[in-house]
Amino acid sequence: MLSADGSAFHNDEELIYQFTDRNLGFTLEGGVYEVPNARVIVFATSFLDRPDSHIAGEPSGADVLAQLAGADSAALEIDYRCDRDPRRQLVPDELHGATAIIADLERYDRDLLAAVGRSSGGSLELLVRYGVGLDSVDVAAATEAGVLVANTPGANTVPTAEWAVATLLDVAGRRMHHHRLAAQGAGKSGPSRRDVSRRTLGVVGTGAIGRTVVELLRGFAMEVIANDPYPQLDWAARTGVTYVEVEELFRRSDFITLHAAANHQIVGPAELALMKPTAILINCARGVLVDNRAAYQALSDRALWGYGLDEVWTHRELAVDAVNLAVSPHIGSDTDDGKANMQLLSAQAVVDYFAGKVPQFAINPEAADRAAQQQR
Repeated sequence: MLSADGSAFHNDEELIYQFTDRNLGFTLEGGVYEVPNARVIVFATSFLDRPDSHIAGEPSGADVLAQLAGADSAALEIDYRCDRDPRRQLVPDELHGATAIIADLERYDRDLLAAVGRSSGGSLELLVRYGVGLDSVDVAAATEAGVLVANTPGANTVPTAEWAVATLLDVAGRRMHHHRLAAQGAGKSGPSRRDVSRRTLGVVGTGAIGRTVVELLRGFAMEVIANDPYPQLDWAARTGVTYVEVEELFRRSDFITLHAAANHQIVGPAELALMKPTAILINCARGVLVDNRAAYQALSDRALWGYGLDEVWTHRELAVDAVNLAVSPHIGSDTDDGKANMQLLSAQAVVDYFAGKVPQFAINPEAADRAAQQQR
C-alpha cells in the first residue's frame, strides 16, 4: 500500500529519519551475480553528483554500480545518460538491451513497457524510480510486462519536509519582499509578518513527508489537522493530530501544506474560496496539485495571504514580485543527504536484483513471479 505522498507503508515511522546519517554501508556481500551480458541504464539526473559534504570513505551510487560491474562473475555495462531531458518521451530503441533502469521522471507508459518488457521478448527486467513518486510509471503495465518496479522511499523524506517548512516560514515572513527591499537599500513596507506559533496547520497527505513536516513544526505549538485517504490513526493518536474532511481543513487552517501523491489538481477555485484571507498555502509536492492561476488571482484579490510553490513558475504574464508568492525550481530533495540516499538506495536495488533477491522496496514483487511463469 502507498501513502498519499507515494511512500510505502512498510517500516512506517522508521522511514522518517532512517537515512539522515548517510551511514548506509552498502556492499556487494560476496555471492554470485546473475548478470551475463546485462546492461544498466541510468537516467537519474543527479546520480553522478558528488555531495559537497562527502564523507571520506562513503561510497556513491556510481561506486556501488562500478563494484558490481567489476565482480568476477559479472559482465555488466553501465550506461550513464544523466543529461537526458526527462520531459522528452522515451522510445523503445533508447532502451534496447537494457536489463535494468534507474529512472528519473521520464514516462514509462503501457506501450513502452509492452515493447521492452521481458514478458514480450524484451530485455527489461527491473525499473528503479530514483525517488518516491510513481506517477511517471504505469505499474500495472509494468507488472504485465514482467518488469519489477522499485523506488527509494525515505531517501528524500527529511530534505523535502525541511524545504516545505522553510518555504512556509519564508512566505509567512514575506521573505522575498523584504529581501528585495533590503537589497535596494529600502526599509520595511507593507503588512507585518504572519505569526506561526499556536496557529492551525492543515496537512493534506500524511505519508512520510507530511508526518515529518508535523514533527519539524512541533516546536511551534500548532494545532494540526490532516486529511489522507489512508489515515495513520496510531500516529495521529500519539501526536495529537486530528483527521478531518478536506473542506473543514481548508476552512479552519491558517497554513495548509500539500503532500499528496496525486497526479491531478486537488486545489482549485472552490478550495481556495474556502480558505481564510489570512491563510497561506504551501505546495512543495507537485505543481499539478494546484490551479496556479487561480492561486495567483486569490493573492491579487487578497483572498489568500501567501503561496509557496516548489516548481518553476511558467506564467510569465503573472508577475511573481507583485504578490506574496515564493517559488523554487523543484529542489525540495536537492540536498547532499537527499541525493546520496537516492543514489545508494537505487544502486542497492540493482545489486539486490542481480544477487537474486527482490529489492527491499519493490512495488510489484508479483512481476518477478509472472515473468518466471511465462518463461517456463
